[in-house]
Amino acid sequence: MDANITVTSKGQATLPVAMRRRLGLADSGGVLHAHLDEDTGELVLTKPPTISELSERISRHIKPGTRPLLNVDQFYQSQRELRS
Repeated sequence: MDANITVTSKGQATLPVAMRRRLGLADSGGVLHAHLDEDTGELVLTKPPTISELSERISRHIKPGTRPLLNVDQFYQSQRELRS
């Protein structure tokens, strides 16, 4: 889906309603991540991942049987003891 978007003198732009609906953005508000590729001059807007999506991505890299880390201070202390 392509569209020409006008930027106002205040630097504001409005996404067409069809794009907002496609992205699942509310009628007012919403958050997008912007990335400017300086080599190509392309501006890419993406919807940030939800907590569930982040959790799913992270869990792919965790070895089966790994216990969840509940106390970061305790973890670092145990690592210091192993190195001593």
